[in-house]
Amino acid sequence: MKKIYYYFIYMAISILISFTSCDLLRIDNFPQPDAQVFGAIRDSVGGELVETDLINGSVIGTYELGEYANNPELRNWLVMQNGEYRNNLVYSNTYSIDFMSCNFFPYKIPELVIKPGPNEIDFHVVPFIRIKNHSITHDVSGNKIVATFTLEGGRPTVKVASMALYAFTDMYVGEYINKTISVGTGVPKISFTPEATIDPETIYTLSIDLAENASIFDVHKNYYFRIGVKASQSGVGIIRSNYAPAVAIPL
Repeated sequence: MKKIYYYFIYMAISILISFTSCDLLRIDNFPQPDAQVFGAIRDSVGGELVETDLINGSVIGTYELGEYANNPELRNWLVMQNGEYRNNLVYSNTYSIDFMSCNFFPYKIPELVIKPGPNEIDFHVVPFIRIKNHSITHDVSGNKIVATFTLEGGRPTVKVASMALYAFTDMYVGEYINKTISVGTGVPKISFTPEATIDPETIYTLSIDLAENASIFDVHKNYYFRIGVKASQSGVGIIRSNYAPAVAIPL
């Protein structure tokens, strides 16, 4: 009898909780996001994608206005490594956009209207540094990966703080996702102290000694290599690295 009694008590409590939960759900049944926003971060000169890092890369800082204009809350939309972005859960409204701590000069958009449904929006920016004439190849005879490139400052005040040729096992290679490279006879990284003035005619060369790093490239497969350059520019907050597209090389 006790088991039957406790069973009925349990069922009664369960039903009560169920009805209470339904009431709470009805009370908290706010409208769902009704907009999708997607597009790319593009160079204002030429329109190329401004690539970034998968981790600690550029973000789109957004503040929803409208009824929240007196106390807007910062929400970051992440930018993908290749410079594109997509957010499928956005409320249609008016937003202000704040680009800070990116790999391009900061700026703000006071008001941007997001309509219900799909919104394709590209943001045109001035990157700190443009990596030009870039090439990453496998020097078979020298047993090296060799990168060559030139640089162009987004503005005349930009200088170069460091540069690197990164390597990893997938396409997300960058400053925060890479293999630790032994120098050997290669020069995979260069730091400039003091920071170097950018000369667009200078051809830079970075290389990875494959023999010295045989334990890293010990499996026959595609490895990904990417040139990254960090700028020096005062008055812009945190500076993220600028990149050329990753190159896959079978080893």
